[in-house]
Amino acid sequence: MTMTAAPVAVKERFGSMDVLRGVAVCGILLMNIPFMGMLGDSGRPPLPAAPNLDWIAFTIQDVVFSGSMRGMFTLLFGAGMLIMLRRADEPGGENAISAYLTRCFALILLGVANFAIFLWPGEILFAYGVVGLALLLFRKAPPRLLLTAAAASLVVLTLSFAIPVIDRAAALRDAPAAAAAKAEGKTLTDDQKAALKMQARGAEVMRPPAAKLEKERQQRTSFPGVVVWSTKFWAQFNLSRNGIFGLLESLGFMLIGMALFQKGYLTGQKPLKVYVGLMVGGYGLGLAIRGVQAFCAWTTAYELNPYQMLWGAFLYEVGRLPMTIGLLGLVMTLYQVDAFGRLADGIKAIGRMALTNYVGQSVITAILFYAFGLLGKFGFAQLMGIAALIWIAQGIFSVLWLRVFEMGPLEWLLRMLTYGQKTPIPRVTPAPAAVPAPAE
Repeated sequence: MTMTAAPVAVKERFGSMDVLRGVAVCGILLMNIPFMGMLGDSGRPPLPAAPNLDWIAFTIQDVVFSGSMRGMFTLLFGAGMLIMLRRADEPGGENAISAYLTRCFALILLGVANFAIFLWPGEILFAYGVVGLALLLFRKAPPRLLLTAAAASLVVLTLSFAIPVIDRAAALRDAPAAAAAKAEGKTLTDDQKAALKMQARGAEVMRPPAAKLEKERQQRTSFPGVVVWSTKFWAQFNLSRNGIFGLLESLGFMLIGMALFQKGYLTGQKPLKVYVGLMVGGYGLGLAIRGVQAFCAWTTAYELNPYQMLWGAFLYEVGRLPMTIGLLGLVMTLYQVDAFGRLADGIKAIGRMALTNYVGQSVITAILFYAFGLLGKFGFAQLMGIAALIWIAQGIFSVLWLRVFEMGPLEWLLRMLTYGQKTPIPRVTPAPAAVPAPAE
């Protein structure tokens, strides 16, 4: 008998993975909304740093949430792709491979739509679709191979990102002496000129001129200016050298997600003490690294510092991975002891509609900040509050939608593209009414 590729039925879903995915989608908004709603490229409150609500909120976000939410989302994406790839080894597997490849290219198209139509150039769907193609090589790989490949990917990523920073940090370190030489009227060497140029470029990023911010505001709150801005920003991070960093990072975390899925960590099959151990160990190491970095940043008032820049480049992934594992352990611990209570239904619903909610965040923020002209009107802490309100709205919407339909609208669109099934969004089948037992 020949088997045809088919999507995963609702009853086959793992509730734990839906919860993890729901938490990750919500957390990603915490990281994205400063870039969506603030002017400039730094994604943090304006300098000078001060112990006010905005900088306290930023420090918490930067230490606890930065990178780990996207890391979790990427782990789960890798696990989800492995579920599809496993069907390739069953009878009729050639259909599964075709469906898988179609899904990858559909994600690439959705990524393009997310920056070109929904105006979020920081989207990750394009990179996920590209890296998904590479996962075909690992569909039969055991966890040991997956983890080794992931380690190699992340090490190469760190070296590729950090080694060029050595020269930039050295230039910044030499900039004060170059500035003093210039003030004295001395002839500057090429290295000194480069150091001053590097310092000026960094100062502009840290403290962008008012005229530059106003020009950005006008561009991002007008059409077609906002499309031009989104396209340039997206191309810089996906079609340049920076795009290689994103692909390596996604590959590493997807491979880890595939290994964790094989071992049962993502599906709730491990005992509670294992998840507690992941939480304590992951957060213990991650918070130690990031806590020291945050302390050092506060000692220099978050001003541009060559030593912090250099160490930050080498230690980013070293801190991010354990924070992601700690988050996994925390969420699974809370889920197993039923600490979420009734919130679990809303988080699961957001997770089941992760693609719809992820793109929906782009739509909501584009309307709020660009169409309504509220770009740059909120402080950092206020944006965190707006993110929480969006969580609530998406949770309510997801719960109500899934009472009627079995999947979200974009999940349906992706399934239709993947499997070529031109059918309406499947509706929830009402449970048959219980028939009372006859009286004896």
